[in-house]
Amino acid sequence: MMKEENIGALLGIPQEEMAILLGVTRVQWALFLTGRRSLPTDALLKLTEMLTIVKEAETEAPDAAVLKEEQARINKYIEEEIIFNQHKQRLVSEQLQKCRKEYQSSQNAVRIADALMAKGQYTGASEQELLTSLKINAQNVLKKNSLLVQEQYTLKLLVLQQEEVVFKAKIIE
Repeated sequence: MMKEENIGALLGIPQEEMAILLGVTRVQWALFLTGRRSLPTDALLKLTEMLTIVKEAETEAPDAAVLKEEQARINKYIEEEIIFNQHKQRLVSEQLQKCRKEYQSSQNAVRIADALMAKGQYTGASEQELLTSLKINAQNVLKKNSLLVQEQYTLKLLVLQQEEVVFKAKIIE
């Protein structure tokens, strides 16, 4: 079984096709792979030639033109990812800034409503109702833009920034 896995993986040719290339039956090839039988001499010579081709290919330097083309495709992919990442960074940064501004203005609204209610100068029912409504609305905005939400945006931005660093480090000149 080990021989079958080694030769099969090394050559990358299915059993049926390999048998045809060697001029033997599939059964003969399968028995050879399991170590139960040998191959005819001419088939062994062909197999040796194939294994020699593979061995020589392992020692050859890769084609520089092919490598350059592959690297150009990799770099193009990475550059596109960097652009997409920067776009996501801008969006998250804008969301974070908006969240912070809304949080701050809502804090101010709650302070104002509390201070005006404490002074007691707005004694009318409709004025008290308005101040209460303002405070409740501001508190809802505070919850929506809480420090937890701000921290989530901050962490997301940091992850995106680190991702960009990794992408830039992967670009090969």
